[in-house]
Amino acid sequence: MKSPEDKHKLVVDEFASQIVKRIFKEFLSGKSMYKIAEGLNRDGIDTPGVYIAMQVGSEKQLARYREKKPLWNNVAIGRILGNEQYTGTMIYSRFKNENVGDKHAKALPEDEWKRVENCHEAIISKEDFEKVAAMRKGNTCASVKRKHETHCLTGKMICGNCGHRLSHTYAGRPKYYCANHYLDKTDEKCNISVLDADMESIVKKALQMMIDVLVDSRNVVDMQREKQAERLKQAEKHLSDMEHSRELIEMDLREAYESYKQEMTDKETYLEQRKTYEQMLASLQENIEKQRAAVTKMADVDVPEAAAWRCWKES
Repeated sequence: MKSPEDKHKLVVDEFASQIVKRIFKEFLSGKSMYKIAEGLNRDGIDTPGVYIAMQVGSEKQLARYREKKPLWNNVAIGRILGNEQYTGTMIYSRFKNENVGDKHAKALPEDEWKRVENCHEAIISKEDFEKVAAMRKGNTCASVKRKHETHCLTGKMICGNCGHRLSHTYAGRPKYYCANHYLDKTDEKCNISVLDADMESIVKKALQMMIDVLVDSRNVVDMQREKQAERLKQAEKHLSDMEHSRELIEMDLREAYESYKQEMTDKETYLEQRKTYEQMLASLQENIEKQRAAVTKMADVDVPEAAAWRCWKES
């Protein structure tokens, strides 16, 4: 951790360093990463994430951890066993941005990392670190070639009791199980195991139900859009009829003027006719503008798709 006196200097976190030493010691003694994780969970040792959140006072993060208790597992143990910085070597430049402003950096191979040895006090000796690395490399279980493809639902199944992701195994009959039961012996709720065939059957039924709902939603939307299109068609026809009526009134007004010019109608009669036609035109023009605005608004409004259908398309 950073020194309280000098933020540019790293000092050993006494409590955390004891956990790191314990992990290395137990692994060197022959314990598996699984057994090491099981022991840390049994002894109630906080995981690195929980410990850091407590040190910085992140109440938001701690609240999230209270909802789903984090557990030590093989991945967490492996990260610690492979962290060269415990030997006193500072490592940097492990990632590189391809372009300026990139949000995601590309991980560089280990031989391109920058190292500064004896940068801070060591927790683990270089000899022990190298022994651990050799033991992990020679682990036949880790190096054996995968015999099976990763199951399609791996990483997507959640334990309904504790909220942790279910693990998958091809040993015996292929199945999913909650590793929480094995990593935390104090929790007796998660002793569950579901065969692949049963899990696939449940997922297929759930997907079929979702598809049926989406298809029904799509049909409802299509029907609503057809009705909307028919209403728009009728509104446009009404607007066209109103504009045609205006043209007829304008024609009548012109004919009244022609009759007056040809002295077929006296001036007083013509003026009364013109006044009537102009009033009719003004009123009709106002209604035409209102109808045109209504048609435009109706044309711009689309029937919203069902939320489920929209989410399905976006995914």
